[in-house]
Amino acid sequence: MSAVRTGLRRALGAAPAKLFGWAVALRNRRYARPGGAWRAGVPVLSVGNLAVGGTGKTPMVLWLCSALLDDGRRPAVITRGYGGSAGRGPLWVSRGAGPLVDARDGGDEPVMLARALAGVRIVAGSDRRAGALAAIAAGSDVVVLDDGFQHRRVARDLDIVLVDGRDPFAGGRLLPAGDLREPPGALARADIVVLSGLRHDDPAEAARVAIARVAPRAAVMSAGRELRGFADAAGAAQPAPRRAVAFCAIAHPERFRSDLASLGIEIVAFRAFRDHHRFRPAELHELQRAAASCDAALVTTEKDLARMDDRNAGVPLQRLLTLVMRAAVHDADALLGSVRRALAESGR
Repeated sequence: MSAVRTGLRRALGAAPAKLFGWAVALRNRRYARPGGAWRAGVPVLSVGNLAVGGTGKTPMVLWLCSALLDDGRRPAVITRGYGGSAGRGPLWVSRGAGPLVDARDGGDEPVMLARALAGVRIVAGSDRRAGALAAIAAGSDVVVLDDGFQHRRVARDLDIVLVDGRDPFAGGRLLPAGDLREPPGALARADIVVLSGLRHDDPAEAARVAIARVAPRAAVMSAGRELRGFADAAGAAQPAPRRAVAFCAIAHPERFRSDLASLGIEIVAFRAFRDHHRFRPAELHELQRAAASCDAALVTTEKDLARMDDRNAGVPLQRLLTLVMRAAVHDADALLGSVRRALAESGR
């Protein structure tokens, strides 16, 4: 975003941001009262963030569910299903054996999770209580709230919050003047704050000090991205391309481009669309022609692939490659230990 656009956003959004802050404070006071949140009857773990935009929340949900499966648990992801048509729900995105709906109904991130997480139930809808009840009735013994930090209606046993390790408070301004969904002080509710987007050897001392000021009881950990190579539309591993025409519609497209470049791939063309953009056949045909004309692979992200299907893509999906990316949790043992303690202390 240009400096002019940023300044204009701050100026025009200042008054609405104050109103937004008051509304957030009133809502939080309501749910902070004893009995203000509903107890699910099984352990509830929340993965969320403080600001809009990509902080690695979905890869963290994937990592957490994989760890729970390895521990013999039966997790379910309860998600709003942003970008889909689930409404209040509950809408079954997956019963553990892959997507039952496409991104038009379930949202791109839930469908992406459904593709990647065998054995995990995924339910979409704004009524998270109804989603949790549906999953529990189907046999799930632990609930993972995707994007759950601001969803206070369902009580949780562990709150994991991701923030950008280089700018944890996202400039310090509330929506719509900035990107914060809550003031930084809201992190006082968090049990674990994960500084995302960091290398393993990055101490991020400034971010750790800033977090300690507003959330002194929270454990601070860090995570980055692990690039696991390429796959086709069916998820089968493929060799890395030598040259690529790359495209994406994610919050931080420059990260995708940087990841491809770090693998030594020649990027002959790159196109970034608005986050959650639903690709039109004409756009994909144009990209496909560009790739064919320069003998390059057509490469996108797993999240973007989730928004394509035979009805709307207009491109044979088997000719696409996706860059497979997973969370690299630098404090994996500590985080998993906190999860296990939360499950044990819940008594369920």
